[in-house]
Amino acid sequence: MMFIFQKKIFTIADVFKTFGKNVDENHYHQAYTQYKTLCDHARYLAKKDTETHDYLKSYYEENDENYPGCLSDDQKQTCLPLYDFLCSAGAVLDLTNVWPTYVFLVEVFNRQNKATIKTKPHIDKSEEFIPDVLQCMKSAMNVETWNAAHAEYKNLLKDEEQMKQIPDRAREKELWALSGDVAAQKFLDNIEYMDNALYLLIKEAMMKNINGSQTAWCQYGSLLHSSELLKREEEQTARRFEREIVDLQDKCKELARQNEIKSRKIEELTERLEGTTLVKESSKNSVCTTNPTPASDVEEVFSKLYDKEWTELFNSLESEVEDERERIIKLCECVKKAFQFCKEESEKQLNKLHTITTEILSLCSTPEEENEDCQGEEQNSNKSFSDLNSHLLEIKKQCLLMSLSKIRLMFKKSYTLMKTDNEAIQRNIEAYLAGCINVCWSMCIQDPPMTILTPEKGNSINTDMFNLYKTEGGVVDLCVWPALLRCEEGDVVCKGCVQPQII
Repeated sequence: MMFIFQKKIFTIADVFKTFGKNVDENHYHQAYTQYKTLCDHARYLAKKDTETHDYLKSYYEENDENYPGCLSDDQKQTCLPLYDFLCSAGAVLDLTNVWPTYVFLVEVFNRQNKATIKTKPHIDKSEEFIPDVLQCMKSAMNVETWNAAHAEYKNLLKDEEQMKQIPDRAREKELWALSGDVAAQKFLDNIEYMDNALYLLIKEAMMKNINGSQTAWCQYGSLLHSSELLKREEEQTARRFEREIVDLQDKCKELARQNEIKSRKIEELTERLEGTTLVKESSKNSVCTTNPTPASDVEEVFSKLYDKEWTELFNSLESEVEDERERIIKLCECVKKAFQFCKEESEKQLNKLHTITTEILSLCSTPEEENEDCQGEEQNSNKSFSDLNSHLLEIKKQCLLMSLSKIRLMFKKSYTLMKTDNEAIQRNIEAYLAGCINVCWSMCIQDPPMTILTPEKGNSINTDMFNLYKTEGGVVDLCVWPALLRCEEGDVVCKGCVQPQII
């Protein structure tokens, strides 16, 4: 014989989670709505009468009756969709611990319904007494106060209609109304309503024993409660929207960060691709026209580095380095260090390549032929030598260009003067450092190498080489951005920027 062990469930909420997908959506929704209503009533009883709540709960949990067989028709019919749902679930799940909770919730609901019918609270929505009181008091109040009271009443009615459209707030209102006049009076005790025009009008009507004023008073308290519920809902909605906005802003920042990373990768790959193309020798015999990267391109990259990466890093550093002068010095020092680093490394590599190519070319040199009949062969050999020399020059340039990624990594490890724990600023720092290395390396592998010029403090400002930063003057106070020269002692390719001394 095979035994089937049913899974034991301990709460009604777990039944919905475990079995809910096995019933149609409409049945599930009706059962779940009834369950939430029963829970609301139980919470209300626990708040109003803890002793009765705890007694009923313990009584039904300790009851040994065999549920659901022992349930009365009233207990079954009160919440039929929920009852049917639990019966269906009970066919495949062990609900021994669930049925007592169901009976407890139904019993609480029935008791509160009976109490509501018995007490008959004065808050009778079938008839509004406030309009009658307003009409009776029209001649007794000044026009301004009466108009304000009438407008307040209309606004409260609108608030209540809006509140009824919100299921959770409407259910909360139903539970609140169970306390009748007591809840309304307690709500009207709030000092913030005592200056309201409608409050003063109804209070005056009660003092004059106007018919229906007592009921109007309770209805006014109920309307104020509805308005408060609507206000609370709007505040929660506003907070939820604020959280959603913050979440969306965080997502936008993350997407921007990822986009920035991808953009940097694209720029790096583009630079490598452009560098590979531009590194080719444009002319065999020209000194300044054999550059792997034309001076105009280096000028454009150098100028863009100042306009974009320098500016972004300068602005972002303001939160950590308030002194503008100190920020300028840091950024200018960085590009100077990058250029010096690239210059030294390129010279090392060129020296090594020069040694290797010299050895290769020495093996290919043509000895002087004593026999004049060999002049034709000597001319062919000289042509081969020239072709080989051209190929070796191309190899040297390609080797220098392919070293860029390694040079960038070496500089990043060696340069530790600009680091921060702020991720956004650190990304700007890394972008600026990479830009400095990229352009400085392109400058150093030119033939002849390009260079930068940074004037010393106190020097006269050469406006053909430098633009002025913020102020006018003729003497250098601070170098903001170096000038780019075509070669040592050569023409200016891109003007720098200096801050003059303030006299």
